[in-house]
Amino acid sequence: MKVRPMKPNERPTVAAIYLRDRELYFPWVAKPSLEDFNHDSSGEAIFVAEINGQIAGFASLMRVMDFVHLLFVAPEFRYQGVGHALIQRLRQEAVGTLTLKCVIANEAALKFYAGEGFAIRREDRIAVPANYTLIDMIKRE
Repeated sequence: MKVRPMKPNERPTVAAIYLRDRELYFPWVAKPSLEDFNHDSSGEAIFVAEINGQIAGFASLMRVMDFVHLLFVAPEFRYQGVGHALIQRLRQEAVGTLTLKCVIANEAALKFYAGEGFAIRREDRIAVPANYTLIDMIKRE
């Protein structure tokens, strides 16, 4: 598996991964579309995980805040270490400590992030959807 910056011609593939999950798991998004990816990741550094020439997943990083904004793995590549590889790359790219938000109801993602060394820093039950802010507890070398 190789994790690298996204190439401009890969944007449609990455947007399709994003759209598929949003259609299935984001009921609070009224009308998800392919264009959402361009809007939601604007100004962010985007990295893709590639397995045998196929994009298996991606993550976006708001560099100014070391904030992991998006992390998605294509369903056919889940449970193959893709998310772990993306987190590892983002740790290399970050200047400080990574943070992210995770929907409280997303138990699978919360379990994944806990396994990657993230801990709950703050809870926001007023937000739609309610979420936790997580902080990376793995010490940088």
